[in-house]
Amino acid sequence: MGTRTQKLSRYGLPVVLTTLILLAACAATPATSTVIRTAFNLPVDHAGFRNMLVISVAGDYDSRALFEQKLAAAFSNSESRVTAFYTVVGRQPFLTRTALGTAILSRKFDAVLLTRLKGQEQAELVANRPVGQSFDLFGYDYTELNAASPIEQASTITFVTELYSTSTRKKVWAIDTLSFDKPTATDLIDEQVATIVTQLQTDDLLAP
Repeated sequence: MGTRTQKLSRYGLPVVLTTLILLAACAATPATSTVIRTAFNLPVDHAGFRNMLVISVAGDYDSRALFEQKLAAAFSNSESRVTAFYTVVGRQPFLTRTALGTAILSRKFDAVLLTRLKGQEQAELVANRPVGQSFDLFGYDYTELNAASPIEQASTITFVTELYSTSTRKKVWAIDTLSFDKPTATDLIDEQVATIVTQLQTDDLLAP
């Protein structure tokens, strides 16, 4: 078996794995965040996504745009194209399945990366609509994600980042990222972007 097959075979172990990642920051200071992988459903021979749309629904509209912009910029030297959602649909975009489908068709995205606050979706709003780890970006509208949700400077905050294949409309990868004691929203975004990018690269999710 090749190196890549050996790497992916390890993901057949329990999918909830906790690792402490120490990484060089995208910002001026080092970022430290705890990562919990909650899903990994890619086939062994997957060659990596080449045209990814990134969406943030955590925070107010300005912090969402900054989050998307920094994620896209982190891959500016990669062969994979990474595009911020707001640059496709406009400032303060309203996330619906219709808007998402239109964006995918217009730019031929092969993957969508969504970041939200853990628990931001509300189970009581729509009966039987999946939330939590069963959250389904393509199956349901989550209108509550369009409301501004200011990021409080709590001692601990958890983000959920999920990667979807546009060809199958299925979630193929997901992580929870726990952040601790960040003084500003910008510091928090810098740390989260660095953590997400590193994990995407570690798991070979984008084309090299």
